[in-house]
Amino acid sequence: MKLLKWILIIGLSVGMGMLISRIFATGEIHRDPCRDEHGEHDEHGEGKGRLELSRKSQELIDLKTTEAKLEPFVKKIAVVGQIAQDGESASHITCDETGVISELKVSIGSAVQKDAVLCTVKVNGGTLREIKSPVSGVVIGEFVKKGDRVDSISSIYTIADLSKLYGTFDIYEKDISAVKTGQKLLVRCIAYPDKVFDGEIIFVSPRVDEDTHTIKVRGVIQNPEYLLKFGMFVNAELLVVSEGRYIVVPQETVHIISGKRAVFIKTGDEKIEVRQVIIKDETSESAAIAEGIKEGEAVVVQDGFLLKSELLKSQMGEGCAE
Repeated sequence: MKLLKWILIIGLSVGMGMLISRIFATGEIHRDPCRDEHGEHDEHGEGKGRLELSRKSQELIDLKTTEAKLEPFVKKIAVVGQIAQDGESASHITCDETGVISELKVSIGSAVQKDAVLCTVKVNGGTLREIKSPVSGVVIGEFVKKGDRVDSISSIYTIADLSKLYGTFDIYEKDISAVKTGQKLLVRCIAYPDKVFDGEIIFVSPRVDEDTHTIKVRGVIQNPEYLLKFGMFVNAELLVVSEGRYIVVPQETVHIISGKRAVFIKTGDEKIEVRQVIIKDETSESAAIAEGIKEGEAVVVQDGFLLKSELLKSQMGEGCAE
């Protein structure tokens, strides 16, 4: 079936009209460019096109549809940024009594859980005291060695919570109107190209850089596995969600027919209709349909190219004199 599908596409590209006609011969084609769906004349020649395509023909071209649903339209703005050089949530570990370090159990880079034993301190003439971590995180600072004296103001370790990191991103001036706090970020880095880190915008700078015409935005990024590191450069997509809801379809389902944007709708087991649509917004991947499709209708999402070719062929044979 896949081979036959590719033969159809190749046939279209080299003008093999007879091959396509045989494939579609099992279903009659009905197209009157001078009448709309109510049978009334359209003075501009922009009436709806209709195809009748047998189930066998649909199977041969592997016709696929999706149910039209109302949903918010999401646009993605590509941004670049950098993870902050330091953690904003760090704990400095001390001993509230004077003593001597007896044993160090962790070192810089160690991941520790809350209440994990970090070291032991010999106090009060020989009593060993365990110093525990008050938080889960990563050891980013180590300031003593075995045998050193410590007290309540001497830092033994610094532990940072790296499960959430902060990053600064540059937004171009043309995109500023679409950016606000609370928007979601999808963050990626070169070190882990298949990994996506969830983030959220928490601050939008009121100042535009005079040289780059960008503004700085700050985001908090989820980093539960501690994969992202301080100072790391990252790429991100800022998700801009529409306030209204639309029928959202893949961009490849939208075609130019008679100079108008249109989609194919399956209206019956063997009936397909061309529907002119009005697009509210779009990206290279998808389009938000404001008018032309109703919720619940079956939108053709694959092989519209073949249907369009058959429709245009039928139009050439049934042209309307103007």
